[in-house]
Amino acid sequence: MSIVAETNYFGNITQLDEPKVLIIPSPYEYTTSHDSKGTKNGPQAILNASTKLESFDEELWQDISSIGINTSNFINCEFVNNRSSQPFNEIEQAVRNSVIAGSLPVVLGGEHSLSYGAIKAIYDLYPDVSILYFNAHSNLKDSFSNNKFNSACTCSRITEAMPDLKIVQVGIRSISKDEMIYLENNESNIEVYFAKDKNNCSVADILTNLSKNIYISFSFDVLDTAIMPSVTRPVPGGYSFEYTLDILKNTCAFKEIVGMDFTEFTPVSGLHAPDSLAAKLIYKTIGYSHARELGVFEGETVAESVV
Repeated sequence: MSIVAETNYFGNITQLDEPKVLIIPSPYEYTTSHDSKGTKNGPQAILNASTKLESFDEELWQDISSIGINTSNFINCEFVNNRSSQPFNEIEQAVRNSVIAGSLPVVLGGEHSLSYGAIKAIYDLYPDVSILYFNAHSNLKDSFSNNKFNSACTCSRITEAMPDLKIVQVGIRSISKDEMIYLENNESNIEVYFAKDKNNCSVADILTNLSKNIYISFSFDVLDTAIMPSVTRPVPGGYSFEYTLDILKNTCAFKEIVGMDFTEFTPVSGLHAPDSLAAKLIYKTIGYSHARELGVFEGETVAESVV
């Protein structure tokens, strides 16, 4: 399947000299299974779908695009494997340059494995950052298909390179016995909220485990397959659109967002609703992250349990 490029810019938004947000498309795809290829088409499909969005958001009651949202050229990463000396260096440099230039980096994948490079750049600039990791899978395998940088190993590589980095995983509902053992040995740095327990924990519970500065790493397979079938490794029992937005909105209201990535979107020919959902979720999250600047959340106060 090939995706025709309808636009190079998210939302066809006019590009500014000093944007507050930089969309960074990166169609990296090397370690998905042969029968579920397509994440390389995700960034372009999302860009195309974004052109159908209304720039005015009915929840925030603001034109989110007014903050300034630019889109970079596509960042193509070389294949990363056990012999790679600088894994995902291309996306690491792009994210670092975005932050230094004063723009919030928003990476569009591609596989979730490229989050390694983006998070490495953010960690170097914000050592006190923690990761809010949305995924159906724990991605804590040590190696998969003879590649330690397979997308199934993403969190293992992140914690290996940045051992003091706190990761809070939400939406998990696919995990192996070996990964559970890994969690038991690294319980201080990785907190897991399983999808099955979503009715027994509040957003405040999640936020208490996060530092002030947050990097959001989002795999679209965290969503329920009924609304998001366009993923490489679907797992039933995922989050609803509304519940997911509630977590994102509260995180942005009470924390400082320093970067994001949205990965594992695999467009399906003739199925347009998931494309629209992906673009809408990203646009709303950008709005949430800049809500104070837009005049929203002004009256919000952080609950004592969230500090």
